Amino acid sequence: MGHPLTVEVLDSDGDPVKGARMKIDIKGIWKGGTLEEYTDSSGHAEFETAADYEESREINIYVRDQSFGPYEIGGGAYTVQLE
Repeated sequence: MGHPLTVEVLDSDGDPVKGARMKIDIKGIWKGGTLEEYTDSSGHAEFETAADYEESREINIYVRDQSFGPYEIGGGAYTVQLE
């Protein structure tokens, strides 16, 4: 089983953002990758990575041309707030 990741996207007022396209960039020279998803009506998106990523592997989250991170892939749940 891979690493389950949940991301909550909030607008500048702290309200959930529905339908935002989000990308997670997994760092790595040989085994990096990208995951993409859209937020649901409550501003959440769920991802699952490959099982062979170590928990310390870094990820960056991109939403609407804004970048968040780096975070460790083992963190599991992340909240980002747009400007």
